[in-house]
Amino acid sequence: VVSTQSTEAVVSTQSTGKKECELKDNSSCTFVKIVRSFLDELNIQTIALFFPRNGIIYTTSIPIISKVFSDHRTFLKISPKNSRIAYVNGVRVFGPNGILTESGTEVWYHKRKMMDPAFQKKYLKCLVGDMNGIAKKMNRLLGQTKNDIIDIYDIMNKVALEVVCNCGFSLNMDAVKDEPSRLNDAAQTVLHILPKCLRTSGNYKFMLPWNFRDDKKRLRKSLEYLRGSMKIILEERMERNEKFPEKIANDILDHIIEGNKFTDNNSIDDILDDFFVFLIAGMETTAITMSMVIWELMKQPEVHLGVVKEVNEVFGNKTELEYDDLNKLVYLEQCIKECLRLHPPTLSSGRISPKTDVTVGGLHIPSRTIIHLPTDTIHHMEKHWPNPYQFDPDRFAPGKETVPFTYFPFTAGPRQCIGKHFAYMEAKIVLAELYKNFQILDPYPNEREKKKVVALTSKPKDGVLIRVEEL
Repeated sequence: VVSTQSTEAVVSTQSTGKKECELKDNSSCTFVKIVRSFLDELNIQTIALFFPRNGIIYTTSIPIISKVFSDHRTFLKISPKNSRIAYVNGVRVFGPNGILTESGTEVWYHKRKMMDPAFQKKYLKCLVGDMNGIAKKMNRLLGQTKNDIIDIYDIMNKVALEVVCNCGFSLNMDAVKDEPSRLNDAAQTVLHILPKCLRTSGNYKFMLPWNFRDDKKRLRKSLEYLRGSMKIILEERMERNEKFPEKIANDILDHIIEGNKFTDNNSIDDILDDFFVFLIAGMETTAITMSMVIWELMKQPEVHLGVVKEVNEVFGNKTELEYDDLNKLVYLEQCIKECLRLHPPTLSSGRISPKTDVTVGGLHIPSRTIIHLPTDTIHHMEKHWPNPYQFDPDRFAPGKETVPFTYFPFTAGPRQCIGKHFAYMEAKIVLAELYKNFQILDPYPNEREKKKVVALTSKPKDGVLIRVEEL
């Protein structure tokens, strides 16, 4: 054990009494608890474990985090060969060369450069009408619940799926409806089963042919359906673009196709990897954030009233929001940002040090060392965020500044999430529509903590249950 504060310590598993993630049979979660015990009890910023071939560093040192995130050409993403999300049990999931898993070479840089225009203001501005329409469709669905207890997380998954499919890929999908959606069900099956093989100890159990047979069958079937359906869409789009270049939509899907034209070595499956990443990531993380904002506001009446007041003022006599109205939803944005601090959908990021030893922030890092950058831990450190477990949107009030690299729900540096502004825009429109038309009621007012299930993302366990009353 080493520390940038030159402090030695003995490992202790004593509980800190703070909110912890909940995931059975997950030794990585236990490791996080041990690390947090170090950070809470002692003045330690970095823990390093070194093995014959490589090492692992878990750090909360801001100088180290800043350097690692910023210098993306030196500190690459972990090789796809070592990534457990590229292939699972022999089935291709996110693939080895997608924008998510690509380690950080010129391949990633070219893809990112080609895809950037799809997330700039000029294009995002054109999506407001479609997002408004999907939000209104959600309202019609909620209006039929008749004061029943509903899982808003389930509904937000459908909303986010339709937004990414229709706004990002120009598909004509109707996911926001009461009947089950096969695409949504397949995506949820993948997201439900993947955690079982991503856990540090569970991965090896999952690989054994006699274990998890039903889950493996369901995972394979769902992935084949998802990737198969998306492959048909992709091939049709590529054929249409070639025949009718004047009809190119310039949406996210078209930019994914363009971003993969820099080489003739890419197969259709390589292009499909990026398509799949945007579908799954665009749906899951935004649905989690919107649901947790609703949960927090339901528990904070004063904050809830502040959001409702602002939403009504911005809407005025309008029936739907315009793009310029989104910047006026200042307090709602504060709530979204605070929710992302308190409940980041992804708990950490990983990078690997170069082939030669380096020194960063006073710490000597041997070559090929895996570096864990713990988003959730940094977001809950008292020295950066006073009273860190309290939901307080005023932390992000206009004029207040956060210390760089103490807040990175979308990661940070050149490889931060390309869909960040898309996600903020979607969350603002959907939540504003919700609070303009409904009173959110808490069916379980004594529930003060929301337990999470941690895997690819950290999502609410057992959903987010609410009642709604039309205004």
